[in-house]
Amino acid sequence: MKKFIVKIIVFSAFFCFLNLLYLVLCMNVDWNFSKRLEAISLENPVYENIVLGNSLAMDGIDSRRLSLDSSSTYNLAIGGASLKTNYIQLEEYIDIAFKKPKRVILAVGSYRSGFFKNMSIQPMVEFTMSDYSYKLSDLPMMKFKWLFIELLKKIISSEHRNAKIVQGQLRISRTVADKTSLGEPFQNIPFLKYQNSNYIKQMAELCKKNEIELILIEMPGFRNTRNNKAIGPFDVHYNQSLNVKLFNFNGSDIDIILDPNKDWLGGSHLNETGAKKFTEYISQYIIH
Repeated sequence: MKKFIVKIIVFSAFFCFLNLLYLVLCMNVDWNFSKRLEAISLENPVYENIVLGNSLAMDGIDSRRLSLDSSSTYNLAIGGASLKTNYIQLEEYIDIAFKKPKRVILAVGSYRSGFFKNMSIQPMVEFTMSDYSYKLSDLPMMKFKWLFIELLKKIISSEHRNAKIVQGQLRISRTVADKTSLGEPFQNIPFLKYQNSNYIKQMAELCKKNEIELILIEMPGFRNTRNNKAIGPFDVHYNQSLNVKLFNFNGSDIDIILDPNKDWLGGSHLNETGAKKFTEYISQYIIH
């Protein structure tokens, strides 16, 4: 009986050690995890601009080029984030901010299937929330098992290893050409889905309460995702006193700014060069 108990204790200790080791690896190697830890560790931040969204914004919006003051913007966008996750991040940031931001830029890729239906919380954000109650299913090797292949890529690939996070933006120099073509008919901007989004509405209400300007932007994607609408801005109404501006940067003419052969990372994500061009372009609309 004693041997059996000892074996259980040894196995449990080894299992806990493996989970701890895997968690440390995730925290130090995975971009999203390390960025999340950086974001919640900010001390009395005073950023003028905050960027929210998923990986499209994390890669595609260059924090240091969004305004004249290169230190005035922080990119909170995180890979796999839903609108619910973005709302949680915004609440957290406002709670720790020494000075409330002047504007919040919510970057959206509405052309992505199921984007507005996603009600989940990004696992790394959920795992690090201050009021989260942990369960057995939150053991790192279970909760983050989908990260294993990504971690291998980051360890093996020099392009991934050399990537860096600057004020929340993920900078990667890798280039994958956009070989898609403009579709017929064009994708539509789902204005009704924007208007019916409960979490965008809650973000708008939170921003209004704190005297923050909320700006919505459609992120550019590969050519087969484009719409044929103007840049705008378009008005998205939530009630008589709650109105948000939406800028469309995924129109059919965005190739004037972005080179399909040089500025993409793959899967509608911008690389470091594309993000620089795109951010300098949009700043004249949403900042200046």
